[in-house]
Formats: sequence, C-alpha cells, structure tokens
Amino acid sequence: MNGRFFGLLKASSLFLAATLLVQGITAGLLLSGEGGSSVHHATGPLVTVAMVLQIVAALLVWRAGHGSPRYLVVSAILLVLVGVQFVVGGSGDLAVHVPLGVALFGASTVLVAQVWSPRLAG
Repeated sequence: MNGRFFGLLKASSLFLAATLLVQGITAGLLLSGEGGSSVHHATGPLVTVAMVLQIVAALLVWRAGHGSPRYLVVSAILLVLVGVQFVVGGSGDLAVHVPLGVALFGASTVLVAQVWSPRLAG
C-alpha cells in the first residue's frame, strides 16, 4: 500500500517496537541486579509517546488515507495492553508484568512485519 501516511505508520511501528525492546533490555538489567531500575523507569514514557504516535499514524492511514482499519484495531489493542502493563508494573506483579512485556514486544514485531511486508501491507 502506498497510501498517504503509510510511511508514518511504518516509522511509528518501528519506533514502538524499539521502545518495547529497550524496556525489555532494561528490565533484564533490573532483574539481574545490574542497576537497570532507573533506566527502565526513565524510558517508560517513551513507550507512551511511541504508542500515541502509532495510534495517530494508524488513524491517519485508515481515515485520511482510506486504508484498512486493521492497523488501528491492532494499535488500539496494543494501547490497552500497554496501559495494563503500566498498572501491573507499578503494582510490582512481575509474574504478569514480565510475560506481558514479552507478549507486547512480540506483538509489536508482528505489527512491524505486517506493515513492512509488501505482501501483507494494505
């Protein structure tokens, strides 16, 4: 799909996946006792920024670019799960927070693959 705003969707999906990867790396440092706590907490807001950009891009592709609503649906689901992730992380429930973080990164990677694949995009 070469519609308007699709380049923004590609960039925002990469940015979201990258921020979630950074969160995973810093979580590993935190859990291993390597002092990742401050970095993990400091980079958390980047996920929020990336998520907002992702929602805006998906909305623009759908409405202004007359594209598929599937990217908006997937992005909205990710937004809800990121919100749950922040709440669970704040409560200290690592039994939910860690697997949900892995699932979020996996889902964002699938989104990147779908957005960037010429066969699947559109």
